[in-house]
Amino acid sequence: MNEPMPIRPAATVVLLRDGADGLEVWLQQRATTLAFAAGMYVFPGGRVDEDEDISAVAHDVSGEAAVWGDDDLSVVRAHLAAAARETREESGVQLNPAALTPWARWVTPPGDTRRFDARFYLAACPPDQTPEPLTGEVAAGSWFVVRAAVDAVAMGTLPMWPPTISTLTSLASFDDVAVALAAVPTHIEAVTQ
Repeated sequence: MNEPMPIRPAATVVLLRDGADGLEVWLQQRATTLAFAAGMYVFPGGRVDEDEDISAVAHDVSGEAAVWGDDDLSVVRAHLAAAARETREESGVQLNPAALTPWARWVTPPGDTRRFDARFYLAACPPDQTPEPLTGEVAAGSWFVVRAAVDAVAMGTLPMWPPTISTLTSLASFDDVAVALAAVPTHIEAVTQ
């Protein structure tokens, strides 16, 4: 009998900045040698470690807990810490966990070889920092105008998983970072896709 594939907690950060042609997002192309999502364009992120260091999460997380519908504040802190850590490891961008805005939650469907329960956060890229691909998992990285990235996906020139596509589409109507960050949902339901 097959054992069900465990679902790993994960956190992803959608780095945003204001650009001359509208809202821009940092996308990384995963290396083609990876077992999961090879060659896909994604946001910085990864799994939450079991022993995630939550010491950098010093703010009151009860607001985030309410948005996620999560009663366990340590789980909320671990996701925030992982989101900031993964962004730093993959792109070099240092984020304060208090600056992360909850946005979406996606769960990999049954049957996939790896399953994740990923919380997506929005964050303004600090103006004094420039992201760059830093690990072997990342083949390339670049800023994209959100609307242009959505168009490129529709034309088949920018390969992405449905959660990335959906997240970009949800941001396409925003003209700048401030407006996007102000649109934080009051409650987020997990979507299996």
